[in-house]
Amino acid sequence: MSRSEATIPASAVTAFAVILAGGGGTRLWPSSRRARPKQLLTLGGSESLLAAAVRRARAVVGLERTLVVTAADQEKQIRAAVPALPAANVIAEPTPRNTAPAVGLGAVAAARRAGPDAVIAVLPADPFIGDDREYERLLRAAIAEARETIVTIGITPTRAETGFGYIHLGSPTGARPHGARVHDVGAFVEKPDRATAEAYVASKSYLWNSGMFFLTARRMFEEARRHLPALADVLDAAVAAPDEAAAAAVVRARYAEAPSISIDNGIMERAGGLRVLPGDFGWNDVGSWAAVAAIRPADDRGNVVLGGATLVDGEGSLVIADEGAPFVGVVGVKDLVVVATKDAVLVVPKSRAQDVKKIVEAAKKSGRHDLL
Repeated sequence: MSRSEATIPASAVTAFAVILAGGGGTRLWPSSRRARPKQLLTLGGSESLLAAAVRRARAVVGLERTLVVTAADQEKQIRAAVPALPAANVIAEPTPRNTAPAVGLGAVAAARRAGPDAVIAVLPADPFIGDDREYERLLRAAIAEARETIVTIGITPTRAETGFGYIHLGSPTGARPHGARVHDVGAFVEKPDRATAEAYVASKSYLWNSGMFFLTARRMFEEARRHLPALADVLDAAVAAPDEAAAAAVVRARYAEAPSISIDNGIMERAGGLRVLPGDFGWNDVGSWAAVAAIRPADDRGNVVLGGATLVDGEGSLVIADEGAPFVGVVGVKDLVVVATKDAVLVVPKSRAQDVKKIVEAAKKSGRHDLL
């Protein structure tokens, strides 16, 4: 057995990875579009973010128990991006309903295959992970702990970031699965202002919310019944269906009844007894072009240049020419992002990289759906 197939023993816990891959990544426009979303870009190396997420999940739970939940209009591209994944393991939402219903679909698939006590590891498809070995160790630890309650992995902050939610560390539990520290969750905290973020980081008692959650399928159904009963009705009916065809028919017919709400707001912030494992494995949510510059090797002046582009006398800039784009030449700029595709060019200061989504909104309002 290869290292990539060295999974958690079935006698210990049956676990599935539920990789959420339905987002659009508008802050990485123009490279990221609905037809080629962020998770399909090769931003951190030679493989797409989704392919890397599947590879890491396979190392922990195996390929047969790696599920990808995506949007219906992205299903074809997702399947092409991970051809080794069994066909039944790509689950398409009939209509977009945010992450709580998407996780519910993964829980249904896990429960139908292995029973309601199967653990699901809910993993976003699009972060960059720098240290695979440490990441896999913490996934195993979180899965082991999730037999008892809901678990999340929090990221040890490296800076005062206002674009992330935070988790307040509660008391240590004393548990050490796979050598990992486990704490109670004190509270989930919304994105702070700059001064608050600086105070959080200085206190060393707050972590970034990674969006990774671990719980049994049974616990997901129970929490949905408490907090999202319309979603629970759909999930319960799908689990109770006599066969896979009937379960799929239930989802197609009733999925739109589920509320459109995130797993964070709909379940995690309302549930009790959550635990968190602090993690430090080179995590980057790649939430903007400025973040891309941080995960690619830079020259001695802090520039990152990719594709058919040339930068002369620049400093701290990111210049990218995607495949099919014209040659891009940039001279004498500092802290700038320039991204060219075959049909669009973006120019923005690094400091305003989060505002790229405003371009997408403007294109939508002007009817330029070819650019979305």
